[in-house]
Amino acid sequence: MMLLAACNRPAGDTGTASGASAAKAPTAKPTVEIGTARKPVVMAFVPSTEMEKIVEGAKPLMKLLEEKTGLKFKDYVATSYIGVVEAMGQGHVHVAWLPTLAYVLAHQRNGAEVVLKVVRGGKDTYYGLIFTRTDSGINTLEDLKGRTFAFVEEASASGHLYPRALLLQHGIDPDKDLARYMFAGGHDSAVLAVYKGNVDAGAMYDDARDKFKDTMPEIFQETKVIGKTDPIPSDTVAVARDLPPEIVAKIVQALMEIVSDEQTKHVLYDLYDIEGLVPAKDSDYDSVREMANVLDLDLEKEVGKG
Repeated sequence: MMLLAACNRPAGDTGTASGASAAKAPTAKPTVEIGTARKPVVMAFVPSTEMEKIVEGAKPLMKLLEEKTGLKFKDYVATSYIGVVEAMGQGHVHVAWLPTLAYVLAHQRNGAEVVLKVVRGGKDTYYGLIFTRTDSGINTLEDLKGRTFAFVEEASASGHLYPRALLLQHGIDPDKDLARYMFAGGHDSAVLAVYKGNVDAGAMYDDARDKFKDTMPEIFQETKVIGKTDPIPSDTVAVARDLPPEIVAKIVQALMEIVSDEQTKHVLYDLYDIEGLVPAKDSDYDSVREMANVLDLDLEKEVGKG
């Protein structure tokens, strides 16, 4: 730029006259580091339970994370699962608590990476079960042909998607081979629909009947399990693809300390009924991809239902 300016000066202009001013190179804007007050680590929470509970539960977690990492955090409570996936892709969210299907979509679309998965009931996986009444005359999945069935809800991994895939693998196409199927709206409702004989069989997570062990213990004697899905990996803590590794390491360590400390672990339990966290890798979620292939699922559409 300076050479060009010199060539274009009028004759006799030495460049020192008062009417001339030296060209200045543009000043680069300083990079703002993630984890500072100007650019806090944004952690997203999905609406898998009451919104008010999540909003209130996020606050003490943000405080604990700041104390343990020395970083600044900001919570983002989304109104939908797909909203979190999109926000991660746009660089607005750095860390997210994502359910299984939403994580697989986020990895596929944005390169998000799982770093931790949730432990509930002492396990980091769970199952979908297909069950019926003990007096139904149904003993195998193949016996379900021509019968009625209760799934939980369309976007439920354990209450619909995995059980549907299991039925297809056993030659039962729910749309063609069942007399009728319904969506009960909840795992409890599916259990009761089968128990009361409103349908011949149903799907539930393992074991949704436990909720009734004190009030209706007879459910265990009068229903039986006839099918079990592949293990379903639990919910995730996922990070954006470009989040610096040193920040990821600090967050992982802090979360592990929080969930292991008797004084602080209640924060995660109050938030999402989380009893523990364990390290996770993307391949842990390959069974989800296999299920999606069996059902020819449009992941974006399925996650959009949440």
